[in-house]
Amino acid sequence: MPTISLDEIKALSLLDRLDVKFILHEQQLIQILERICDRYRVLEINGVRPGRYYTTYFDTPDFFLFHSHHNGLRVRHKVRWRWYIDSRLVFLEVKEKNNRERTVKTRTILPEPISNLADLPSTWKPPSLTVDPSLLKPVVWNRFRRITLADFERHERITVDIGIEFGREEQTIPMSGLVIVEVKQRKFSLSSPIGRELHRLHLYPTHISKYCVSMAMLYPELRHNRFKPILRRLSSLCSKGS
Repeated sequence: MPTISLDEIKALSLLDRLDVKFILHEQQLIQILERICDRYRVLEINGVRPGRYYTTYFDTPDFFLFHSHHNGLRVRHKVRWRWYIDSRLVFLEVKEKNNRERTVKTRTILPEPISNLADLPSTWKPPSLTVDPSLLKPVVWNRFRRITLADFERHERITVDIGIEFGREEQTIPMSGLVIVEVKQRKFSLSSPIGRELHRLHLYPTHISKYCVSMAMLYPELRHNRFKPILRRLSSLCSKGS
């Protein structure tokens, strides 16, 4: 695929957007990429593609943020730092899903990964997040490689996550073969090239959160009935290549 630089893709940052996710196996991804390779540009940073990401999520001692997702609250948040390894950047990010089902992301650049958010000036915290920063502690992490595709004509950005691993402290769960595709648009439409290919393979939008899934896997004592269907699908998908 032709490349796009980090500076160029900033025009498609889409911090206020609609996100639609799909889960598939890496063998299906290969089929899709072969058919759309001339329709998108792919992000390349310092000669590297796909990029390497490492993320740590925060929650309170009573897991308030996790429970807000599990209980389906209309406004809910995820708090994380994400290390964009190849661009040598670390951001503290807050993702808010609002009552219009839109995702609004705020970002604050950090000099390095941190574990105590109370040490930061409070300017990183959006007004809608009412949790005391001193209560937020690291709970789970993930790492993966990301292919980022861009189409300026349709104002569409697509992320394709592969090599996904979830972890907590020294425990690691590899998600062998799993691919998560996320289509990010201002106004949702699956008439784009990748949308048509996903439909051709009978792949349909799926509600999945790396944070929620990893919490359910790594903290099995927490109530996670809402996530059991997606956990079963992931288990079936990841066993295909074994």
